[in-house]
Amino acid sequence: MLLLGFSAGLPFLLVMGTFSLLLKDAGITRSDIGYASWIGLTYSIKVLWAPLVDNLKIPFLDKWFGKRRSWLFVAQVGITVCLSAIAVTDAAVNTFMIITFALVTAFLSATQDIVIDAFRVESVDDKKQGAASAMYIMGYRLAMIAAGAGALILADAEIGGNWEVSYKIMALCMSVGLIGWLLSPEPPHVEKAVGHSELDHRVTNRLLNAVPATSTRLKDFIQNSSVSQHIIRAIISPFVDFIIRFRWWGLVIIAFIMAFRVSDLVMGVMTNVFYDDMGFSKTEIAEISKVYGLIMTITGAFIGGIAVNRVSILKCLFTGSLLVLLTNLLFAYMATQPKSNELLIGVISIDNLAGGFAQGVLMAYFATLVNKEFTATQYALYTSLMTLVGKILGGFSGADIDRWGYEFFFIYTAFLGIPAVILVMALMYREKKILEKGY
Repeated sequence: MLLLGFSAGLPFLLVMGTFSLLLKDAGITRSDIGYASWIGLTYSIKVLWAPLVDNLKIPFLDKWFGKRRSWLFVAQVGITVCLSAIAVTDAAVNTFMIITFALVTAFLSATQDIVIDAFRVESVDDKKQGAASAMYIMGYRLAMIAAGAGALILADAEIGGNWEVSYKIMALCMSVGLIGWLLSPEPPHVEKAVGHSELDHRVTNRLLNAVPATSTRLKDFIQNSSVSQHIIRAIISPFVDFIIRFRWWGLVIIAFIMAFRVSDLVMGVMTNVFYDDMGFSKTEIAEISKVYGLIMTITGAFIGGIAVNRVSILKCLFTGSLLVLLTNLLFAYMATQPKSNELLIGVISIDNLAGGFAQGVLMAYFATLVNKEFTATQYALYTSLMTLVGKILGGFSGADIDRWGYEFFFIYTAFLGIPAVILVMALMYREKKILEKGY
């Protein structure tokens, strides 16, 4: 899990924050860098092809390696090839080509995430799930240091430092994941019967009642086809279950999930570009923002975990959403000041502590929303919704900066956090009513 966690974390920044700085060095405009960040939407919609990865066996490879290991092998080898292709492609001359390679890398990386999550759950018993998750997260964080700080330092090295060398070495680092793949046995699979739960039957009957009596073929397909039953089980039933449990408050919860991280995600697209424009070297960005910043994020998540055990989770979410909003204003202040390592360290400390706290609390909140019968699908749905709006709006961040400048852009991102504060207050009102009246 440590090695596979490293393999999962490595590609993410190489097609997001680090990739943005590569494009800037190639002379790509801030607007186009912002649009290129839509590559990250791949991670937000991975739930769409998760059922395919979960059920489809790759011909030939499945016989040699097994279902999970064959998918993992294809994803890891594909990521390695694509990172190598990014390394040897001139972004200034072949901008479309290098963005295509980054997009394919993101797709394969999101697919790898799906496989490793399933791999982890199936490989160990319940008592060891916590340890497996902890090792996976540790590997993921180490990879983010490598892909964030490591890649920038390699690109900025005085002797032989450039993006080609950096991305080639990052491609070689994917061998860590391949070693993990080589050492890991194929996990045992439990065949899940579909179409037999009470909820599946209810959904099937509702669909049958909605189809005209004359459409006998469609009725037969819905009732007897394994394809339709898999769709009902994997996609429709988890959504129906959510609506049944939360009713119209489910819409408020979904809106809150979509709004909670918008301000941070929109701002995050251009932070590396902002640091570069402020005059910080890649090495300074790596050391302060990536290494030190990651330590602050982990510390914030740890504090969030403690807070959730002592205070109402919705109060923690309210605090987190308010902190994220306010810390974005620190960047607006920083944009008006000359370059200062001390100021950067201060802003990174407060912002990453707040971001880590908010993220940790949100993950805990997701766990309270999940029906364990649909854990994988519903959790994937929540994490997809969490990043969807922010990544869409983040695509316009470069154009926003060109139009407004950094100071007003950061103020704008702070205002984007206001809906989350209002929505969590509504959820706190709901919780209060439930405690008072028991409904």
